[in-house]
Amino acid sequence: MILPTRRAPLLGRDGRTGPSELGLYVPPEEVFPGVTASESALIDLLATLSRDDTLFQCARLNTIISGPGDSDIKPRQEQALSQICSQEHIDRINDFAWRHKMSGPPVVFFRGQLLELMRWAARHCRNLPNDGTTYEDAAFRERFLKAALIGSTLWSNRTYGEKLSVGDDIAELRLRALGALRKGVEEGNFAPHIGVAIGRGLKLFTEYLPKHYPRFAEEFEHTTDLTPRQYLACATTLCLYTLQHRKEGPLFLSQAVAAETTYRDIFPKFFIQEAQTPEELAISFWENFGRSGYRALRERPIMITADGRGMILDPTFFIERISIGALFHVAKGKKRSESLEIFTAFGNAFEEYVADILKRMYPSRPGLVDRVACGIEGQDARGRSFQIDAALADMPQAVVIETKATFLREEAIIDKNSQALVEEIRSKYGAASKKGERDKGVAQLARSIGAIVRGEWEAPHREFEGITAIHPVLVVHDTRLDAPALGHFLANEFTSLLGAVPAGKHVFPLTVMTIQDLENLEKSVSTFSFVNLLKDYSCDCPDRMRSLHNYIVFSGYVGKIVPSDFLIEASAGILQVLIDELFPKPATEHPNSKGD
Repeated sequence: MILPTRRAPLLGRDGRTGPSELGLYVPPEEVFPGVTASESALIDLLATLSRDDTLFQCARLNTIISGPGDSDIKPRQEQALSQICSQEHIDRINDFAWRHKMSGPPVVFFRGQLLELMRWAARHCRNLPNDGTTYEDAAFRERFLKAALIGSTLWSNRTYGEKLSVGDDIAELRLRALGALRKGVEEGNFAPHIGVAIGRGLKLFTEYLPKHYPRFAEEFEHTTDLTPRQYLACATTLCLYTLQHRKEGPLFLSQAVAAETTYRDIFPKFFIQEAQTPEELAISFWENFGRSGYRALRERPIMITADGRGMILDPTFFIERISIGALFHVAKGKKRSESLEIFTAFGNAFEEYVADILKRMYPSRPGLVDRVACGIEGQDARGRSFQIDAALADMPQAVVIETKATFLREEAIIDKNSQALVEEIRSKYGAASKKGERDKGVAQLARSIGAIVRGEWEAPHREFEGITAIHPVLVVHDTRLDAPALGHFLANEFTSLLGAVPAGKHVFPLTVMTIQDLENLEKSVSTFSFVNLLKDYSCDCPDRMRSLHNYIVFSGYVGKIVPSDFLIEASAGILQVLIDELFPKPATEHPNSKGD
């Protein structure tokens, strides 16, 4: 996207120098002079393309652009261009980059654009007689490229619209852009790490959640006709089709998956839960799209055609299903009170999960005071009770952590009225505004930290004695909460709720940390200090317009980050379960038995 020039930078102080998180996509007229980027022009193009082939091309390019693989954008774009573009197209794209003096590669294909094109193709394409081979013809590939570039403009108009229009009030502009920036990040990022997603899903749904909701496995099987382990095993198997460099891309034959194994009757049940037909896509992509967005694709990210061709339409949605899908299968169709019960249990399970990560980062040592304390109960000067989910002491500093496993409603994110999203964020992560509600997230942090720094409360074991500086951290399950401006908004909410801080005490700006960030830090803190990372982040990005994740990526910390051994080992565990169940070893013949 191209941001208009203004007096203050949209992305804050740290957005003026150094690497940029903004991308510039190639407008359609740069490759096809005279083309009109309109809905009618797109529909006319799609009428000449075969539906299932076009959806497959979208899925294949989406896998190349956003699936697990290279961390560098350039080779991904080059790989995608080689699939679709002629040399003439590539020359025009390079000319565009040269004229705009771009330091990085121009963005021809990106996830949001390809999802947009899928949506239009599902409704306006029809299958041609030679569907399955149509894209062997260069003319089809050219028309697809033109349609994709038009899709970029339609996506931008729908996502950003007038939300980034020029205005003098930068604070108002940032509020107006909250939802747009979140959708821009969500639909432009790479898919999650497969091993981490598998490990997290396995731990949360087979160990942590059953402790807080003992009926989970029973209710999951009743709803899906699958056990949680079978569900995770099927998803793990199909992760192969989300990889960037896989030759066949996301394509598989649904009737052949595990056909010669003990899972031959399990996968059809999985597909019932997670897949849809192109005809169903034509409806689900458009039904109530203005309020629910891509919810239908998030819930069923696999497409299976009439001839049995299966494909992962979106690697991000599919991999996210591994770490959260099981929860929504159980909650779906329940009464509000029943749904609240299971989401509350999931929140408690998530809190325990986070606490265990911290304890592995800073394990107990015989004869030494534990650096990590969890579940600390307290009261402020007004007698209002609170609980600190976790705290880390690093004298004379401390980290106070609140965890939240809640989810923003899609309709609030895409609502044209930005106030709807502001109210949604506050209801899930802020101060209570209605009778009977309780404070959450940043409001809980403000209450507990305020009581500490003002001397209103002493912890049961004097955990904060001698502490002069505190880092407030909100650990969230929603990995898309690291979008620009969301952290800035929550940091401002925290500051406004905190109240007076006495001389000699210091409270750093709020850090929003996704669970993915924390998991990445579990092993990485062996090479640097967790508190120093938070301190450096506050020094370099005090306005919190840049997320902690992006700060790490664009700083010297990036080379020190390694995936969690705990989760990788857990994902290896489900792989072994999968191998054992898919390919059971034959019973060993008794040594005393006789052959025929």
